[in-house]
Amino acid sequence: MIHAKSIERIFYNAGNGYTVAAYQTEEELPKKIVRSHPRNTGYFQAVGIELPTGDGVEVELDGEWKETKYGMQLDVSSFRICIPETEEGIKAYLASDMIKGIGPVTAERIVEKFGKKTLYIMENVPEKLLEVSGITESRLEIIMEGYQKSRQLRELMVYLAPFGVTSNKLMRIQEHFGNNAYPIIKKNPFRLCEIKGFGFLTVDPIARKAKNFKADDPERIKAAILYVLQRAADEEGHLFLKSEEIVERSAELLNHAKDRQKVSERIIKDIGNEMIRKDQTLIGNGGGIYTKRNFEVEMGAAAELMRLLKRKRKKVDIEPLLQQITAEEGITLSKTQEQAVRQVFQYPVSIITGGPGTGKTTLIRIIIRIQEKLNKDSLILLCAPTGRARRRMYEKTGFPAMTMQKAVGIPSENEDEEESWHVGKLEDDFIIADEFGMCDMYLADRFFSAIKKDATLVMIGDKDQLGSVGPGNVFHEMIVSGMIPTTILDSCFRQEEGSTIVENAVRINRKQTKLIYDDTFEFYSANAPEDASEIIRDLYEDYWKTHGKQTDDIQVLSPLKKNTAAGSDALNEMLREVVNPKRRGRKEIKNGGRLYREGDKVMQTENRDDISNGDLGEVVSIFKKEGKTVMRVDFGDDRLVEFSDDDYWPLVHGYAMSVHKSQGNECPVVIIPMLGCFWRMLQRNIFYTGITRATKKVIIVGSKRAVAQAIRNNTTAKRNTLFGMRLKQVGKELLNAYEQRSA
Repeated sequence: MIHAKSIERIFYNAGNGYTVAAYQTEEELPKKIVRSHPRNTGYFQAVGIELPTGDGVEVELDGEWKETKYGMQLDVSSFRICIPETEEGIKAYLASDMIKGIGPVTAERIVEKFGKKTLYIMENVPEKLLEVSGITESRLEIIMEGYQKSRQLRELMVYLAPFGVTSNKLMRIQEHFGNNAYPIIKKNPFRLCEIKGFGFLTVDPIARKAKNFKADDPERIKAAILYVLQRAADEEGHLFLKSEEIVERSAELLNHAKDRQKVSERIIKDIGNEMIRKDQTLIGNGGGIYTKRNFEVEMGAAAELMRLLKRKRKKVDIEPLLQQITAEEGITLSKTQEQAVRQVFQYPVSIITGGPGTGKTTLIRIIIRIQEKLNKDSLILLCAPTGRARRRMYEKTGFPAMTMQKAVGIPSENEDEEESWHVGKLEDDFIIADEFGMCDMYLADRFFSAIKKDATLVMIGDKDQLGSVGPGNVFHEMIVSGMIPTTILDSCFRQEEGSTIVENAVRINRKQTKLIYDDTFEFYSANAPEDASEIIRDLYEDYWKTHGKQTDDIQVLSPLKKNTAAGSDALNEMLREVVNPKRRGRKEIKNGGRLYREGDKVMQTENRDDISNGDLGEVVSIFKKEGKTVMRVDFGDDRLVEFSDDDYWPLVHGYAMSVHKSQGNECPVVIIPMLGCFWRMLQRNIFYTGITRATKKVIIVGSKRAVAQAIRNNTTAKRNTLFGMRLKQVGKELLNAYEQRSA
């Protein structure tokens, strides 16, 4: 154990918390250290996870000395921040970046006033700080918030640093649990499983080391059950699981360590029943077991949607307006298109579904124009589940659009959810929601409940595309329930560019494996992922060179992300070196294990402010700002975002992406690898979604056998949801209630 003072932070990786810091100590150091740094007696460097830094902050470090290419360094295994006792130490502690709201000048004034009693004052009678010049009540509130947060974060660091918990995860813990994070986690470390990024297998060894949990401890079993249900929602889209499945999956988790006592299925069943009957954290309904939240959103969304649907609507004759507007637009609608428009103005809630080229965008424009003529003062909202879909809606219709999340006040992933969870009703009279197939159960519940009772709702999407990333199967369940008036567009109007793409999309949905190949739908044979990767590289480079060296008009979509040379991760690395190789004068920076370079095409992986998960941007500059290295990314539409090197960046390279990530987006040219080794992901809706992202050309690289296998395979994983049944159930109850009132 070495007692030392922090001098400076030399390097910090926000992605994993890895820190290189300089310290000074009066204790004896290895001779190599002294010889390496004769200019500064007692100077040494330490490396570790989340090492405490701040000018003059005193720490105790434990670890091993190791010889590295940078000299002898202390590899820290654990540390403790020493509460300062001297006035100088207290000043350094207050002025460090560990406490927000206090700078060097204010720290000097506080210590001058209270001396060595400063920390006692801050802990027990903080209102006395108002006696210090420059500290107002509002400033005091900021200081104390920073002090409490710093103390809690410091305690969390000390408690969790030995387990390799990074700064980003520490901040997530504090955001989730607030200022009581440390006592909550100390009492029951399994509560960490509530936070994204903390799986049961990650938390289990922490809990065992920190609290010596027995294998069959009830809290451990409860955590495993909840984690099984949450993982089923996140990875498989299930809102519930059968009890037998929960027991089986939980037993596998709980018994993963061979050196521990086995947990019996009987105990897991007993604890699960206790969670239903006593804790009420689980709900048993419809033959399945739900988490409380999943059950409430499924029931809530059904009730809210039927509330909207059962409203009686005043009849209106739109025929003259329909004829007038189609004549002005110079278009002729098919019978199903006309039926869709009439349905919108006949029912308070309706659905329009169809594949590419079936005229969905045309109908949106016509519907808006009719509504404007019917009521020029009505408030019209156009929205979509993602930022990309929202922007595409605006580009194609010319009308402003919002994301559904922003419309109803759902916070982005880096905001405090509780701050904006309770929002009022939407004031809009007429709402059109596009790409509704991407809407999950959580968003549907919030969205339906925010719509006022006399509003009109139109939901538009392609029922044959991939389902939502989040749990549930909302769009499909609404259609098959038969409760929502639905029009299926079956005529193709895209006769020029991309016509073969549309024709093949129709063939795929009809299970026809013989596709048309021409100059807009090309095929290149490859058997191995490595061969496909080389062909994709050559095709991409050729297009890039012959089209102005721009990457905006070409996108590689892979059914798989990892563990293959033809997955999006490997393709990204390869394609970046083709179009943006290392060169003199072009700056680079690492974050979270990834190397970013000026000129790189990148993709956002989280919803943050106006940047949506899946948005593509370009790294325009890397520079120093206020002592930090900053990377600026241009996401278009005047959305310039700066990423600082002391934070975790939700970015990956964007030359290639998974088909799932491409939902809601379009690109002129799309390249898709289709290989036999992708067997698990050779599914009709994945292939269909991939090719329908292209507007001008599709290039398939792989085997026609794999393509045929994907077309034949419509056994997409069924999602456990009873939303359609709930709609029928609620609709029946509402009808019975109406008949009773009328009797």
